Amino acid sequence: MGNSSGISRGDRNRNVRLARLRALVPAQNAIVGIDLADAKQMVVVTDHDSKVLARKTFRCRAWDLGTALDWAARRASEADFSAVTVACEPTGHRWRVLGQLAADPGHAVRLCPTGDDLVVPARRRTSPTTRPTRKARC
Repeated sequence: MGNSSGISRGDRNRNVRLARLRALVPAQNAIVGIDLADAKQMVVVTDHDSKVLARKTFRCRAWDLGTALDWAARRASEADFSAVTVACEPTGHRWRVLGQLAADPGHAVRLCPTGDDLVVPARRRTSPTTRPTRKARC
């Protein structure tokens, strides 16, 4: 049987998730996505349509990302945004450090309060621990 709407259930679920994420970010804020790693951080500044405004690699630890946040705020203000909202995947301990840096009044950033219901399902699909295990044969 065919799908009369032309949109799959996965597409509908993705659209709902994206709508919830967009509701968390004020329209006057640019979005700063950070891929946290040990010593090399990828930072991208986008608008609400995911158009990349700036991208840069910072070779530093997560604890030293204050310069990256300042850089992102400058790039966002050049694109006529009043502030930025920082989004990252909440894994490991580095994202907590980023939250502390974003809460510092010296930086014009806001950490996006992404809930587990928005983040966990995507990680569950790619996690190797959710694959079924085979029983040992005797």
